[in-house]
Amino acid sequence: MKTRKIQFLMPVLAIVFAMTSAFSTSGNKGEAALSVIAGYIDSPSPCMVPVTCSTIIGPICTNGLNGPQAFGKSNPNATICPLTVYRPQ
Repeated sequence: MKTRKIQFLMPVLAIVFAMTSAFSTSGNKGEAALSVIAGYIDSPSPCMVPVTCSTIIGPICTNGLNGPQAFGKSNPNATICPLTVYRPQ
């Protein structure tokens, strides 16, 4: 009798565990938070005006809707902005 209970309970517990695991996981919510970077406008001087941009490919990041294009730094101490950055989603 004990063997039948165990044989019945093991698959049920496995299914419950699988369903609980599936619902408790979250998608890539952290990806968007990690992709936000500072972009910089090259005027009036190079890389001085910061703008919020993203690394996720999409529309080009600008200052406002139709403002000048923003560029990203290859490292925080760089004095030039060679990287293309995108508008945050």
